[in-house]
Amino acid sequence: MQKFIFFIISILLVSGIFAQTTIPDTIESGFYSAQLGNMTVEGNFENYLQTGNWITYLESGQIYKLEQFKEGKKNGLHMIISSRGYIEEQAEYKEGLLDGRYLTFGSGGRVKSDEQYVNGLLEGKRILYYDYGGIIQEESYYTKGLKNGPTKWYNSEGKLIAEYNYKQGEFEGLKKSFHDNEFLKSEQEFHHNVAEGYFKEYDKNGQLVKEGQYKDGLKTGEWKEFGAGGKELKRAVYKKGEVVK
Repeated sequence: MQKFIFFIISILLVSGIFAQTTIPDTIESGFYSAQLGNMTVEGNFENYLQTGNWITYLESGQIYKLEQFKEGKKNGLHMIISSRGYIEEQAEYKEGLLDGRYLTFGSGGRVKSDEQYVNGLLEGKRILYYDYGGIIQEESYYTKGLKNGPTKWYNSEGKLIAEYNYKQGEFEGLKKSFHDNEFLKSEQEFHHNVAEGYFKEYDKNGQLVKEGQYKDGLKTGEWKEFGAGGKELKRAVYKKGEVVK
């Protein structure tokens, strides 16, 4: 019996918490203001749907979130502000979907990501930054939510460390990596996300140290390794990823 009572009380507590953290759908029209958790939310309803500007306040009275609605869906500006007064997130919505520029911010209000959306999908250039100094971490391009075109990665000093090419979300074409001195470290061909074609690896001075071919993601044909001055050190022949000679 005690277990049953405890179970009922638990349900009531959970239900109470849930009720305090969601917007009701029982208000036909007019202004709405309520305490949701430790925050206060205010806005208007029309035909039981959120409309116009909605504002969420922190316990201190400071604005935490600004949102615009149309017929119950986010439509227009969306902004989140930290307790220290810095913008953390800024976006544009259309009919409930991200549509336009979407920015996120890190410490001190520095831009952390800069993206573009169309109908809820990433479109065009996307940039990710390290959380200091405005240094780019990743730069890529999207078409209908999929990576499409070159993507570049940089280290915390802003030096290029990798460059891949994508087509509709898959590796396609050359995939390159770079040493700390920005000399080419490796280059490899891909087709439909699978290694297909030549592979080459270089040392920090640009000297070729390894080369070979891939087919269907497996080593094939003759592979060579080189030492100082380009001297050949090792040679092997592969078939379907296995050494045959």
